[in-house]
Formats: sequence, structure tokens, C-alpha cells
Amino acid sequence: MSDTSKRTQESRVTCGSEVDWTEIQRVERDICLLYHQLADYSYIMGDLCYGEVFSLPYWEYLQVEELEPDQRRFICDGCLVMLYAMALDVLDGSGNYLTMDRERYTAIRSAVDCLQPNGYDTDRLASALKKLLQEIDRNPSEIEGSVYLMDEVTDMTWVHEHFVQRYFTERASRFPPT
Repeated sequence: MSDTSKRTQESRVTCGSEVDWTEIQRVERDICLLYHQLADYSYIMGDLCYGEVFSLPYWEYLQVEELEPDQRRFICDGCLVMLYAMALDVLDGSGNYLTMDRERYTAIRSAVDCLQPNGYDTDRLASALKKLLQEIDRNPSEIEGSVYLMDEVTDMTWVHEHFVQRYFTERASRFPPT
């Protein structure tokens, strides 16, 4: 992560040495909304309102050490799923939020590349996202509209099952039986 990106993350996530809980809650809210919207599908669908609704710098929340482990993992995984969906949006030709600002795209790539190992599912998700970013970096004429290519480099169903569906299953299992 660049020094500028680190300073930006520090100013967003912490106020001095204190965690900015309002900012953390905004990220959690967006992850919950993302999962809610993706619950209508059996795979990760990228065609969402990036910039208007999903507008936070999610790549800056991939490694917030000050949080409790469960919350840190939820935020990291949710932000990776968000970036994954944004990358699919570029690859399927329906949007370009991820790439329209070159500095933002470079910061995203850097943050994902610097992500420390975080456990099997998170690491597999990060690896799948890196593959998508590599495809985005290829010549656009080679990838434009190629659903087959996307199927080869991604596993949209696996990501959906292990993050979106698991979120709802785990939450529901916490309720007492009726």
C-alpha cells in the first residue's frame, strides 16, 4: 500500500489511535447491503450501483488490525467480495467504476497484492480477485463480452456460497428454534 493510501486509511479508519466506529459501520452496512442484493442470485453478479450506493474505498479496509478478529475477517471478506463484484462488472462489459479512475484502480491492485494470508477461504477469494484484475489488465478486445473467459478465471458460485450464503446461514443459525 502506498504512503498516501496508508495515510488515507489511517484518517478514515482511526482518529488518532481510536478506531472510527462510524466509518467501520458504514463499511459493514455496505457489505450487508451487498450480500442482501446478491441473495437474489446463486452467483456473484457485478451489475450494482458503484459510485452512487457503493462508494467507499473498500480496498482501504482489507487490513484493519485494530478490530476484533471476527469483525476484521467480516470486513476483509466483504470488501473482497465487493471488489470482486466490481471486477466482474468491468469484465462483463456492464460497467467501469473499478477502472474509470486509474489512481483508484492502482490503489486497489496494490491493496489486494499487499493482503496478508488470512485463512483458506479469504486467500482463495483474494486469489480469484487477482485473476480478475489480471484479466482486466489484458487487452480489452481480448476479453470484451467473453462469458466463457470469465467462467475459466472465476468461480462466481463458490464465492457466493462461501461468503454471501454463509453469512445468512450463520446469522440464521444464531436464532433459537421456534
